Amino acid sequence: MTDLDQAIRESLSSEDTELFDRLGADQALHRQVLATFEGQLRWFNTAGWIAGFVLFGVAGVSAWRFVQAQELGDMLRWAAASALAFAGLALIKVWFWLELQKNAIVREVKRLEVQVASLAAQLRRP
Repeated sequence: MTDLDQAIRESLSSEDTELFDRLGADQALHRQVLATFEGQLRWFNTAGWIAGFVLFGVAGVSAWRFVQAQELGDMLRWAAASALAFAGLALIKVWFWLELQKNAIVREVKRLEVQVASLAAQLRRP
């Protein structure tokens, strides 16, 4: 912790200090993932996870059917289905990682807001 962080912490009220600590701490990955299931987009995130599991299953079954296919046409269809399912899964995963990054940025902006409010309160004091 830097001297600036310590000075900010000393100037905050107990409520603001608790908020500052909660927002300032780096969260573990599992906590970040669980945090995506809170808030306005929780149903959308849940649907994304379900779709990801379904697409993984479809991709796996399609790949297995591709390996078992005897005809070239069947092989091409199963390969295309597997490739499309894996591509869809990749898109969902990229979108989810972007959600995690967005949440981290929002958390950091809130932390900065607390610091700015604390500085403004310090400047107003005689």
